[in-house]
Amino acid sequence: MTLTLRRWLAALGVRTETGRDAVLAGVVALVSVALFLGVERVVVSDAGSAFGAGPGAVVVTTGERVAVLVVLVAQAACLVVRRRFPVMCLALTVAGQVALLAILPSYLSFQAPATLVSAYSAGAYAPRRRGLVAAAAAAAGQALLLFALGGVGTLGTSGAAYAAQASGALLNALATYLVAALVGEYVATRRSLLTELRDRVRRAEREREALAASAVLEERGRMARELHDVAAHHLSGIVVQAAAAERLVDRDPEQAKESMRRIRAQGRETLDNLRLVVGLLRGSGAAEPAPQPTLDDVPALLDDARAAGAVVRDEVRGDPWDLPPAVQLTVFRVLQEALSNARRHGPGRPVDVLREYGPTDLVLTVRNAVPAGAPGSAGGPPGHGVIGMGERAAMVGGTLAAGLLPDGAWRVRLTVPRSAPPDRRAAPAHPSTTGKENP
Repeated sequence: MTLTLRRWLAALGVRTETGRDAVLAGVVALVSVALFLGVERVVVSDAGSAFGAGPGAVVVTTGERVAVLVVLVAQAACLVVRRRFPVMCLALTVAGQVALLAILPSYLSFQAPATLVSAYSAGAYAPRRRGLVAAAAAAAGQALLLFALGGVGTLGTSGAAYAAQASGALLNALATYLVAALVGEYVATRRSLLTELRDRVRRAEREREALAASAVLEERGRMARELHDVAAHHLSGIVVQAAAAERLVDRDPEQAKESMRRIRAQGRETLDNLRLVVGLLRGSGAAEPAPQPTLDDVPALLDDARAAGAVVRDEVRGDPWDLPPAVQLTVFRVLQEALSNARRHGPGRPVDVLREYGPTDLVLTVRNAVPAGAPGSAGGPPGHGVIGMGERAAMVGGTLAAGLLPDGAWRVRLTVPRSAPPDRRAAPAHPSTTGKENP
């Protein structure tokens, strides 16, 4: 209802709170004048005989009638400031009510509508509880001033009759003003609760959108890591095999054919893995999840690297112990990426792989020589592969350091705990990469 009225007023060009209050003041003024004139007609009718008036009686003179109408309009005009100065608005309308009751005869009691609206406004817009205090003070002030000015005749000259009439007028004023102020305070409280609820909903929406955006970024990072792990390793092997086949095609055709067969096998495996990843990303029910690599697959990974022409030396220190599947997958993917980088940036150079099982963690070290001018040898920013390895390490509570050693070799060092943390969904830090790294 309120929103409908506001839309109508907005269509008429009234869009501010002061403008709406001015419209309300005009409506209250018209209603007050109409009510007073209606009451006056009732008093001079047959029904008014019960009050000592009736047909032909003069209730108010023309001058008094004009004064009453002026007071009613002035009271309504005070409502223009009911939001900004609610207590002052109430005081002004009560002063007008006292003037009305002082002008009118004792048998004609008229409560101006503006006083009720101002009492409601005090409860709705004044600071909490102050509106109720102002309404009670207005009621008491109206009753006391009315009797002090002699606006209402008493029932008799005895003190008991006078006290009864005074207390009745006071209770009537208190009921009138306090009820209006309580309604206003109820509306204000409800409005405040609704505003707070809307704010909570908006905050929840913003938090939900932020979480959704964070989840999207995290999922994009995971997708990028999976695609990089699946494609980069095999494609780098294909490039190396193709270069070897090109050199052997004239000297050793049979060996060149063997290299081509390996290229075909690796290409087929790459396509199968890419189809699997794409199927999982699409959420296709037909794509069955393949078993993830574990540390048991490390020998096969090293054999593939050797078959591609790399010289890989593998060493294990300590007694191996079981790791959680997520940690095993991280170790496998980091080793896979490190071997791919070694084959791509230092082809034909030996690669040393060391796995050290300690009491609380596993340390994987991959070391290979790189020629001068190779990517990363100048100590620039880390590539996507190194960043992806660091993110994987952080997700299982581990650390990764990658960089050049003083002797010019490139080393990747991964440290993972024996037991993975329960949840590492926070954004991982970038891996430690330096141009010169201490062994």
